[in-house]
Amino acid sequence: MTRERIHHTIYVLGIMLLMAALPLSHFLMGFSTFLLLLNWVAEWNWREKRDMLRANRGFLVFSLLFVFLLLGLVHASDPLLTLRRLTAKLVWFFAPIIVATTRPLQPRERRLVFASFVLSTFAVGVYSLVYWYQNPVQDVRDISVFIDHIRFSLCVVMSVVFCVHYCLREAPTTVLKVSASLLALLLIIYLFLAQTLTGILILLAIMLAYGLYLLGSARRTPVRKAVLLSILSGMVVAFGYVAYLTYDYFHDQDAVITEQTTALGNPYTFDPQSMVENGHRIDYYVCKPELQSAWTQRSDSALTPWVECTLIRYLNSKGLHKDSAAVMALSQEDIRNVENGIANYDYTRVFGMRRALYPTFFCITLYQKNHYFDNSSLLQRVELWRVSWLVIRENWLFGVGLDNVKNALNDQLKKCNSPVVARKKQGCHNQYLTFWLSAGILFLLYFIFVLVYPFVRMRNRITFVYVAFALLMVMSFFMEDTLETQTGCIMFAVMNPLLLMAGGERQNVNRYEYNA
Repeated sequence: MTRERIHHTIYVLGIMLLMAALPLSHFLMGFSTFLLLLNWVAEWNWREKRDMLRANRGFLVFSLLFVFLLLGLVHASDPLLTLRRLTAKLVWFFAPIIVATTRPLQPRERRLVFASFVLSTFAVGVYSLVYWYQNPVQDVRDISVFIDHIRFSLCVVMSVVFCVHYCLREAPTTVLKVSASLLALLLIIYLFLAQTLTGILILLAIMLAYGLYLLGSARRTPVRKAVLLSILSGMVVAFGYVAYLTYDYFHDQDAVITEQTTALGNPYTFDPQSMVENGHRIDYYVCKPELQSAWTQRSDSALTPWVECTLIRYLNSKGLHKDSAAVMALSQEDIRNVENGIANYDYTRVFGMRRALYPTFFCITLYQKNHYFDNSSLLQRVELWRVSWLVIRENWLFGVGLDNVKNALNDQLKKCNSPVVARKKQGCHNQYLTFWLSAGILFLLYFIFVLVYPFVRMRNRITFVYVAFALLMVMSFFMEDTLETQTGCIMFAVMNPLLLMAGGERQNVNRYEYNA
């Protein structure tokens, strides 16, 4: 092997290791990025790299994002923390340059790179489900044991995109097409089992975007029409089902009281201020003396006020009155659920949108009644966005500094007497607001420019996969500080130039078109 070939092999293996590490290991992510940088320097072909960079100078736009981040040094007060943040973001600078000045991956090599990412994501998903089965997991988010559950959901969605692209465009045999389709289906099933709404919404948005493209496409082959019909039908069914679940949850079926006493003749109590859950008022048809006597017959645990509230909500979720007859009708599994603190029967469902939506619905109702949202990540995000904006209004030009975002946000939360006074320092849960707070309005505007630039100046490199990747990133930035984690940071810095480099192989070709 020639020296050039050895370095290229190391580059391919390094990229493969990095892609496989994204859903799996922070250590391997750091090791593989260092390996790629070391190999790039050891090539020592600076004249060739200069010529390649001139041919791909658009990639410098991504690298300059790190330079604009230095605006956050204006208000920096903790040198050590600032250095750590800058070091974590250094991959923004060198990753695009490495990809732009290294011989592009061949189609077979590129397939191996993205296959390593897909297979690693699938393996981690299988491990997560096995872990869920073997351990008493109270919060389904805890099954993501290697990286944060939302970042892993982004890996799952991107893996689905790669599988679909390979199936429609590159798979040479029917067996490989079927395998890719099956893998995509299994990953989608995992996404719904894990109940990660961010990933589900992004996947639906990508499906909708591709469906709209096919709708306006001039070339409508029978396969395209079938794919379009499937996507649009799936979207209609999904939105219709969500609308039905929303109506079923909030529709008050207890508006008219039909019974005043239990079967044993004891009176029910009715709280006119009661919340509606699962279509029934929680504090309607309640007979606490009967609950106490029946619970002692069904369970060895005491009916404490907390257990009593859980029991009332659980009976309500099953559409039962809160009396002795209802408690005696519960199965032994239902009793264990109440003892374990599960307050809604639909929370026990392994699969389905009820499990994903109903906790959020309950927290919204609880917030409307008591202004309480400690158990709702969505409502906490809204509060953090509101408080972040208050800080931005006073520091809109240069932000508060790279090392001071969480401190400034926490101080403002305390100043506003917000219910979300953090037990630990937390960020904005919005990448745009985080960047504005970190380094000011100029950095935010350049970041938005980086997101838009490929679609304006590098249109001939845009592929279906890149559109899906960009949509995934942009949507995740609204709900999460995606780039404040190692997985999100490397995913954005490395996949961006890799996908654009792949799109530059065939110039002047509409890369959205599939040979279907």
